[in-house]
Amino acid sequence: MSQKSLSPTTILLHVCICLAFMCLPYVFSSDGGLLHWPNLVRSGHDRTYFVIYAMLLVFFYGNYFYLLPRLYFKGKYVAYFTIIVLVMLIILWLSHFLDRPFEDIIGARMQPPHDMPFPDGKWNRMASGHGHHSNRFHGKPTQNEHTLLVYIVGLIGCLCIAVNARFLKTRDEKMQAELSWLKAQINPHFLFNTLNSIYSLALAKDEKTADSIIQLSELMRYIMHNANQDEIQLEKEINYINNYIALQRSRLGHTVAIRYEVEGSSIGKTIAPLILISFIENAFKHGVNPEENSEIDIKIALTDADLTLRCFNKKVHSIQSDSGIGMQNTLERLKLLYSERHQVTVTEDEESYTIQLTLQI
Repeated sequence: MSQKSLSPTTILLHVCICLAFMCLPYVFSSDGGLLHWPNLVRSGHDRTYFVIYAMLLVFFYGNYFYLLPRLYFKGKYVAYFTIIVLVMLIILWLSHFLDRPFEDIIGARMQPPHDMPFPDGKWNRMASGHGHHSNRFHGKPTQNEHTLLVYIVGLIGCLCIAVNARFLKTRDEKMQAELSWLKAQINPHFLFNTLNSIYSLALAKDEKTADSIIQLSELMRYIMHNANQDEIQLEKEINYINNYIALQRSRLGHTVAIRYEVEGSSIGKTIAPLILISFIENAFKHGVNPEENSEIDIKIALTDADLTLRCFNKKVHSIQSDSGIGMQNTLERLKLLYSERHQVTVTEDEESYTIQLTLQI
């Protein structure tokens, strides 16, 4: 149960749980039946349990949504436990006050049922509360103990649920802060590498420089509009990768053999933004050298449930001295966002490096 706005399904679930809780005292009736309808007028037992259980429900939600967040979790322990004790005493008093089977709560006597086998004198004595027989008639040797037990169990259960919800909220906030920090590092890292590529084109006075700038603007627009979203359409992410590889092809020309393939349909699928690009960047970073035989092979394979990205590059003497922060951040994001739904496999030898990501989407 979260302290945020509840969905209709959650509200319906809570209503069903509350109704089930209210029915507990009446599950087994005195005549051996499985369930009996409470007689709130003549039966002090039924009246007591109905009112007390209703108050316990009100206290449970009031404690969870108001007392715990505003008093207990803010260190106002004296005020919190004072209210807890006062509520407990009120409930115990009501438990004793309401449990009077044959007289109403203002003291006016009621007539005994016609089927009660008591002489009038004996009835009057029991109705007025004289004698020790009244407690046996009430069947209430442990009424207060039962009420106190249910109250304490509800109090402890409410506290456990609230502490667990607070822990999950703190963990979620920490995860979001880490993701924001990782994304803040990805953007300048990507921009730095891409500007280097365009700078090389500009030095060579290549005609593709203008087109490359337009492609870069499209890439940066994608980052600005989508990087802070939790999920985006996979089709947009793949289009972003298409633009990135087209930009690299413009820069590198025929000096590097680049193979790129997308297999399967991306329609209707979603993915965390910028989760694939670091694997591809890594292949270009460590697999490109104009003075050597450079080769890069990138393949994205899509099925109904999985995405597989395979990046292969021949090892060359890379002129880039990057610390690998993009790849490291991506691996951290995968742990946070796809903790049990991804697998990264690295195959490496003296001549080549292959990394494969399998992601459940």
